[in-house]
Amino acid sequence: MELDAGEKLDKTCSSRYEAVLLVAKHARRLNVERLREKPDEEESAEPEEKQPKVIAEAMDNVLEGRVEFERQ
Repeated sequence: MELDAGEKLDKTCSSRYEAVLLVAKHARRLNVERLREKPDEEESAEPEEKQPKVIAEAMDNVLEGRVEFERQ
């Protein structure tokens, strides 16, 4: 039986509050990276390819254990 996202987050983090903060901070980092990689829109006439939303990508990364963090 597969766990839903809430149960997986509960196992990853000690509280849901901590999980929300972790996902939000990671999403901000991903967004900054995307903005740095994004070429100037005036120079590029080609339509952008669809990317998953930053928050969804951050949540997947946290659930899959690709984000390292330490508790303080």
